[in-house]
Amino acid sequence: MGMCRKSKKYNVHLRTKLLTAIPRSRSSLYYVTESVTKVSGALNKELDLRIQSSTFQLQTFAKTCSQSCIMEPIRIPPPDDPGMRLKIYLFLVLGCLSVVPFVMWMGTKYTRTRFQDAIISRNLFQALPSVPSVEISPTRVATGARNSTVFVDDSVAIETLSKLKIFCWITTMEKEINNKIPAVNETWARRCDKRMFVMTTSKKYPGKEIVNLGIKDGRQHLTEKSIASLKHIYKHHLDKYDWFLKADDDTFVVMENLKFLLSHYDPTEGVYVGHLFKKYTKWGYMSGGAGYVISRQALRLLVEQGYNTKNTCAKSGKDEDVEVASCLHNVGVPVHNTLDRFGRESFHAFSAGDHIMGSLPKAMQEWDRHETKKGKECCSQLTISFHYVDPKQMRTLEFLLYRTSVYGRKSEPRFFHNFFQIGVVPSLPLPTTTIRKPGAEKQAGKHAKKG
Repeated sequence: MGMCRKSKKYNVHLRTKLLTAIPRSRSSLYYVTESVTKVSGALNKELDLRIQSSTFQLQTFAKTCSQSCIMEPIRIPPPDDPGMRLKIYLFLVLGCLSVVPFVMWMGTKYTRTRFQDAIISRNLFQALPSVPSVEISPTRVATGARNSTVFVDDSVAIETLSKLKIFCWITTMEKEINNKIPAVNETWARRCDKRMFVMTTSKKYPGKEIVNLGIKDGRQHLTEKSIASLKHIYKHHLDKYDWFLKADDDTFVVMENLKFLLSHYDPTEGVYVGHLFKKYTKWGYMSGGAGYVISRQALRLLVEQGYNTKNTCAKSGKDEDVEVASCLHNVGVPVHNTLDRFGRESFHAFSAGDHIMGSLPKAMQEWDRHETKKGKECCSQLTISFHYVDPKQMRTLEFLLYRTSVYGRKSEPRFFHNFFQIGVVPSLPLPTTTIRKPGAEKQAGKHAKKG
């Protein structure tokens, strides 16, 4: 306000000027600011008290100014305006009305946000199977469909499956058309890139992928049936696939593990793998029941230099796996290793229960090229095949391998670097006798195909 002069005339003039200079709007704003903090019931009493005290404050104004010389700001309550109270009430009501929608809007937004979060969480949980890195069907490549009830990341397996092409030919009989064949088709065989069932029949079975080569059923005709199958595959499928798997209708194959093993070999070279027995030749032969695999080049040599020539390979015989092995040896295709780094077999000539429980024939070690192991170390972690698997066991294995998991357990691909003992198996000294008795494999444990 500035310095005050010590004259009565000036003090009276200054008092009058102050009264007229203070805007009513400022007094009203002050009043509203102070009154909002009070309860509604004390509003009238507070206004009356402040109006009564205003006269006393004006009377002491000049005295205060003369003593301090520096005039302090004085808050003067609003004059007693009859319409002021109504204006204040209206202001408060309008303020409350403006706050209520805001509160309701905030509440609605919060509720909507929580609801949306719940929906997003639910949808995210439901959508997990369709995320590319979370796979739901281990057989989606083969079936073309995804199963939204199984949570498993099989991206590495899918990548491995896509690199190699395997043709599967399965020997069977017509009486198994509604028994073993459906079980094979519903389980492991659907992961083959192409499959073919070889049987003798006079009927047609559309969609069953059955080939009738005109060879009689029976164990004594297995060699002829296998040779005819190999020639048929050579003629129609040689250049379309990398590898060719022979299996029985009671063989179960884990295709992902087989393809991982084969990824270490070159299909343009002669390769022959399976469960190796040591009988009859210095290289031995692969069990037909456990399944054996030959490369594209091996099939080419087998047909062109073996079965299409004279006096190179036998054209008949009871033990087809032995005769095929002998022909492969004659055309220069070596035996390759399928053991893992711990010396465990990956192809198995008997069922999983037989190997795990140790109920193998006593003469098994006399036939196995490698050490016969039983119990928990019987089989490789990346096991490829089992034999003597009936339809019930086949579907059980399929379920346990592809539809169940152990929470918290995960096998990283890096764990299996150099997992298999890749390479050619060296030959053994020739046995003291190479005379093969009919059904010798059956005597050792019935590992040869019956029928």
